[in-house]
Amino acid sequence: MAIILGGVTLSDHMVWADEIESDQAVAQTFKRTLGGASVILHQALSKGRSITLTATQKQGWLNKTQVLAIKALAEQAGAVFTLTIGVETFSVMFRNHEPPSFIAEPMDQIGAQAPTTGIYTATINLMTV
Repeated sequence: MAIILGGVTLSDHMVWADEIESDQAVAQTFKRTLGGASVILHQALSKGRSITLTATQKQGWLNKTQVLAIKALAEQAGAVFTLTIGVETFSVMFRNHEPPSFIAEPMDQIGAQAPTTGIYTATINLMTV
C-alpha cells in the first residue's frame, strides 16, 4: 500500500493513527432553554478530518531524504497537497494550527549526521480540505 504525500513517497509501513476515529464526522451544539428544553443542532462535516501518519520505533521509518522533503512541504504556508494511501486519495494540508505539524527524530545520533542514510521516526499531522 503506497503512501505518497505531495509527490514524496513515504514508507508504506507508516501507521494512520486516527483512521477509525469519528470525532470529526459530525459537529454538534447543545443548549438548554430557560424553560429547561434541550436545543440540539448538528451537521455532518465533509472537511477537516485529521490524518496522522506515524513512523514508530518498530515500523514505518523515514530516511533523511524523505524527512527533509516533508519538512519542506510543511513549511509552505497554506499549501494543499495530494495524499494517497493505497487506493484512497485526499486533499490535505498540514495542521499548523496544532504545532508541531511535523516532527522527526533520528533513531541514532550517527545516522542523524549522515547526509542521506539516517533513519527517523516521525509524526505527520494533516487535515483534509
